[in-house]
Amino acid sequence: MNITIVEVSRSHEECIYSQVLFLTSAGHKVSLLLHEALEPQVATYWHLCEQLSLIRPVAQGLLPKWQQQRKTAKILEKQDVVIFNTASSSKFVRNLCLLLLHKQVLCLGVLHHGNKLMGSFTQKVISLKIKRYYVLSDHIKKQLTPKQDTYITSFYPIFFPDNHQYMEKPPNEIWISIPGRIDATRRDYDTLLKTLAKTQRKSKLKFLLLGKLDRERITDNNLMEQIEKLGLQDFFICFDHFIPNKEYHAYLKSSNLVMPLLKEEENYLRYKISGSFNLAYAYQKPLLCKQFFATIGDLNENAIFYTADNLAQVLEGIGEGSLDVPNGYQNPKWEFNRQKEQYLSLLKV
Repeated sequence: MNITIVEVSRSHEECIYSQVLFLTSAGHKVSLLLHEALEPQVATYWHLCEQLSLIRPVAQGLLPKWQQQRKTAKILEKQDVVIFNTASSSKFVRNLCLLLLHKQVLCLGVLHHGNKLMGSFTQKVISLKIKRYYVLSDHIKKQLTPKQDTYITSFYPIFFPDNHQYMEKPPNEIWISIPGRIDATRRDYDTLLKTLAKTQRKSKLKFLLLGKLDRERITDNNLMEQIEKLGLQDFFICFDHFIPNKEYHAYLKSSNLVMPLLKEEENYLRYKISGSFNLAYAYQKPLLCKQFFATIGDLNENAIFYTADNLAQVLEGIGEGSLDVPNGYQNPKWEFNRQKEQYLSLLKV
């Protein structure tokens, strides 16, 4: 079949490669239609596809935007299948689904927030065309009760191009990666900094903030000022630039653990995941997570849990090698063929 994967936003590129791999290895011809900002990020694998087309956002004017959407829909209606890599919270996607409503093309979509199915008006419009959805964990799928004509399956986008690159890590260091952009509203830096302030300065632990730390931004600068004020610079490896994909994944591959450092939010227990979860699963790294997240099965099998009260002891145990690190990822669901089979099943409904 001729299949086009569509991403109209700047986000979620990390979910595309796995889908390309599943589809092309099954003999399908895959094209990409992406926001222009994603072009550098897909440079290492778009050669697997038939075509890469870019969407250049129209800044102003309802008529120019509508004309762009109609033109895009004309391209997509010629495909056998269209898969929206982000199938929610977008007027662009909503309008494309309306324009394709009475066309023969089959439309599927990836939901990054499962609760969108439970009341969003925009999602109801999108669902007039999309009746088959992917969610990004088995845990989320269990929380959803789809309507009679809607099908949901889960898959894990945990496969990435192998660039054969690793970062050289000093043998006496333990790297704990905190992936994702610097974001004080989502990440609990305070608990980590307060804990490290009570820790011996000569430690094997290094925390990699795998996101651009821009001191021009108030929140980023405040974080760095806290680190400097507490004298914790030796605990952190920071970046003042956007980290290229190859380098980003090289750091992850060389890390000992992944620490999402998320604040407690109920939606993570039911309807969404952090990208840091899938990055840990991808490289089969143990996670270091708040006890709050222990009800999530995937984490329960593959994580060390902590509370604000015992984080110091947990970090000490990791540094000394006295803490049992889970030897997880024994479940066959993490294998490529299992994930491919699960993903492709939605095309056969």
